[in-house]
Amino acid sequence: MTIDVGNAVVQIGRGPTGTALARQLLPGMPPGSRYVVIDRDPASPRLAFGSPEPTHLINTRAAKSSLNLGDPDEYERWVTEQAAAAGESVTEFPARYWFGRYVRDMFDQAVKEATAAGVTVDVVTDEVIGVRPGSGVRWQVECAGGQIFPADRVVVGIGMLPQPEPYPEIMGAAGYFTDPWQLPEIAPDARVAVLGTRLTAVDTALTLAARGHTGPVLLASRSGRLPRLRGSESTAPIPHIEACLGRAAATGALRLEDFGRALMADIEAASAEPVDWNEVRDGGPTTRELLARELAEVDAGIERGWQRIVNGASPTLLPAWQLLVEPDRAEFFEKWLTPLLVHGAPIPAETARRLVAAMDAGRLRVADGLREVRHTDDGFAIHHGGTIEFADVVINATGAGTDVAALRTQPLLAGLLDAGLLSAHPLGGVHVNVSTFEALDAAGNPVPGLHILGDLIRGAVLVTNDVIALSFQAVLLATALRTNDEEGVRLS
Repeated sequence: MTIDVGNAVVQIGRGPTGTALARQLLPGMPPGSRYVVIDRDPASPRLAFGSPEPTHLINTRAAKSSLNLGDPDEYERWVTEQAAAAGESVTEFPARYWFGRYVRDMFDQAVKEATAAGVTVDVVTDEVIGVRPGSGVRWQVECAGGQIFPADRVVVGIGMLPQPEPYPEIMGAAGYFTDPWQLPEIAPDARVAVLGTRLTAVDTALTLAARGHTGPVLLASRSGRLPRLRGSESTAPIPHIEACLGRAAATGALRLEDFGRALMADIEAASAEPVDWNEVRDGGPTTRELLARELAEVDAGIERGWQRIVNGASPTLLPAWQLLVEPDRAEFFEKWLTPLLVHGAPIPAETARRLVAAMDAGRLRVADGLREVRHTDDGFAIHHGGTIEFADVVINATGAGTDVAALRTQPLLAGLLDAGLLSAHPLGGVHVNVSTFEALDAAGNPVPGLHILGDLIRGAVLVTNDVIALSFQAVLLATALRTNDEEGVRLS
């Protein structure tokens, strides 16, 4: 069934990125405009921000989690008021379900205000299975339920994709679970191996602890490195980085070696003690002693030079990434992506406290060198380093997928790839024109009216797991659309 929505914008996805975009676009649309938002399950408990577990905390302070760049305190005000109305109190790192509710509330508010201003907004709960060129309109957006929406512009912001199976040979084996956000009941004394050591894996360990799990839990990955802890939000000067980017802007090219030296110089200048750079890049697994020592530093309010520089330099990452030459981008992903994620996506101190407690109780360990998982007659054999350990249960918590195999898990993206309307980025997600966020086709040409946002463009913009970065993407796309009158399509 084709639904006539006129010269509509169709937005696919209404998570944090989609909500930020709707809040940017809807207020500027004239009366009589049509805006369609389609999401298959916006409040799903399978999503990180749908998790009901109170120990799953956001990893950025509430004061830094607003979806409105013009009102940075919005989320902190909202969550404080909402929690008080519910008779609850919240810390500076609220439970993730509060952020999920905030996203839905801000979306509903934007729709209500736009409707009152004469904009027709259709909110559809369905899965988009195809976007193809239309007859008489630019695009036809097809849903699994049979509805087809004509559109002049389509924005795809469906968020994180499932990771392709790291060990497909154990797929279907009893005791292997691929969705850490929807775990069944597990025997409390079972030996559990969690694949991964970053944010999703940490939340999985917290889920088990909250359930009263008493059996041993092993977090295992190639690096074995847990996220660092988030300390203060203070910043330090970054003169070397600024000078490096100034020179790169003048020549139009940035080399990874030059940026790395500038970053190291600024960190060393901001640090009270010499920096062990071998540990930063190639440090072994996170031990109980390392985690407890860092927790003590954060609790004592000790400023750490690296974090002050990360805080100060974060706004430079997008322009730096655009200037970085292509061969060096690949080198960065190969050698420096893990250190970036370990240091750039830290966890709250309260989360670390729970992990240390589980380690002290002998219920949690972290291992590096993960290289193989085999199904055995009585469970699973976990090969890491030169050791083999056995588990009754294995949980895949390796996080989001970004490669072409992950893209092809979604019918929408698979169809666009097959039609040549999308091209997979070798560093993750798909190619886009970063000035308009238009998809680039198989020949490298912009696809007019097909825009991609969020986690799907990691290779093009690098940082996609930060609320401020995602909100900034929404502002950039809204600005580009408002100033582009191509083919008579006006959004303001």
